[in-house]
Amino acid sequence: MEAEGVTATSTPAARTKSADELQDYASYILRRLVECAWVEREQHTDYSETITFPDYAFTLLEALRTIQEQKPREFKGQLYTAHQLITSANKKDFSPALAITQAYENVRQVARGLSELNQNIRRYIERATHGRDVPELLRIQFDDYSQTLGPAYHALKTSDHVSRYRRAIVDQLQRWQRNAVWLEEATHELALQRRITPSQAGDEIAHNITFIIQQLEALDPIIAEIDRRHAQYLKTSLRQVRYQLVGVNGNFKDRLITLARMLSDSTGNPEIEFNMGAAMKTQIVRQPHANSFYTPPQKRSAFAPVIVESPALALSELAALRNATLLEVTQALSPQKVNQLILGLMNGAGQVHLRDLPATLRDDLHTLTSVVAFSHHPEVQYGIEVVEGVPVLAGGFVVQPFQLRLTS
Repeated sequence: MEAEGVTATSTPAARTKSADELQDYASYILRRLVECAWVEREQHTDYSETITFPDYAFTLLEALRTIQEQKPREFKGQLYTAHQLITSANKKDFSPALAITQAYENVRQVARGLSELNQNIRRYIERATHGRDVPELLRIQFDDYSQTLGPAYHALKTSDHVSRYRRAIVDQLQRWQRNAVWLEEATHELALQRRITPSQAGDEIAHNITFIIQQLEALDPIIAEIDRRHAQYLKTSLRQVRYQLVGVNGNFKDRLITLARMLSDSTGNPEIEFNMGAAMKTQIVRQPHANSFYTPPQKRSAFAPVIVESPALALSELAALRNATLLEVTQALSPQKVNQLILGLMNGAGQVHLRDLPATLRDDLHTLTSVVAFSHHPEVQYGIEVVEGVPVLAGGFVVQPFQLRLTS
């Protein structure tokens, strides 16, 4: 009881001492913050004080908060916003100075975000190679990496892809660079908004336009490097997982065989059998058989192609082939044959109209086109003369009427 009384009476003193220590520690921290210019003290007439933060302190605190949260830079709508600002020049309330300055900020954030994404992927590659176990590697892959950098990379390759908006933005900016009237209007508007001289406003407009064009044109190497590092990280992570599972002195096949043997030997353990599924309990490996293990591919002999030999022909076979070829050539339409055909149809009249040709000749499109084609040949004695009249059906087509006239 006496010990309890001592303990009861000493508790408020302990609490008071702890509160005093906390107040002293808080005052020390406050003095240090004032000395380092993180905060400023403002004393009033009643000796009360107000603690204020300078503007740069808010910026530093925001940067520290961003680092602590480890949130990736998002590309949602930044390129789309820049595209809408630049390509909406025909709208009623369009402001050229505002469009250029806002598009400049959006493009600058995209370029900086791509650089951060590229460096963050490299950081994850280094983390995956620093001797982590399999659960940690899988956690980095599926929880940390996929949630932190996965959405940013996915948006970069889909909705915020540079190629969707770059060409339209660059073309419009280049047209504005060649438009003196537009540049003068934008310079005058920016000078009124910023309260600066027209020369300063003109320099800023020209710098912003040049910056946007150069940054958009230079994004392809950064995106290619991001793709390469993304693929490298996935390959490195998978290789580390396989290395941890397989080990140094074995391969994946041996690891699977070892696991199968362990499962087969553990069938007598009630706790393991209770946790195993029905399929695992029914498929018990009794003994190895022909299909139990992996069969490596067998080495095959090199492919030896058969030599193709052209048989030598006798003189009689060559003569027969030559006669067959000549016969085929002589049976084809030639200028001499077509000339004889047309002269026979003229029958000494000196001319023949298309409609007077035999129906078999008018319907034979191949022969009719040969007649027209050979009309300019120097070895034929006829020509073609287009005449007035009703179109004639020839070879399944309605053609302008013409007549074949004797030339010599």
